[in-house]
Amino acid sequence: MEIKISLDEYADVAFIKKLLSQIKGINTIEISEDEKTYSWNELEDSEHFGKVMEQSENDYKSGKIQELTDDLLNEIFNKK
Repeated sequence: MEIKISLDEYADVAFIKKLLSQIKGINTIEISEDEKTYSWNELEDSEHFGKVMEQSENDYKSGKIQELTDDLLNEIFNKK
């Protein structure tokens, strides 16, 4: 089974990866752009990913975002 998600250029890819990696049953995560597919290794090694991670960390430190807790994730996905 496959799920396709479209993201805008400002999407928080690092957060999405973290969120998806916590869901049971996800085997692989790939990102494609203009018919090219990138592996997570390619993304994590890219300059852009480093910049996104740095911005995400700065946002977290400045209080612009909050890290999700297991309780909140369970509430979002209706787990008990």
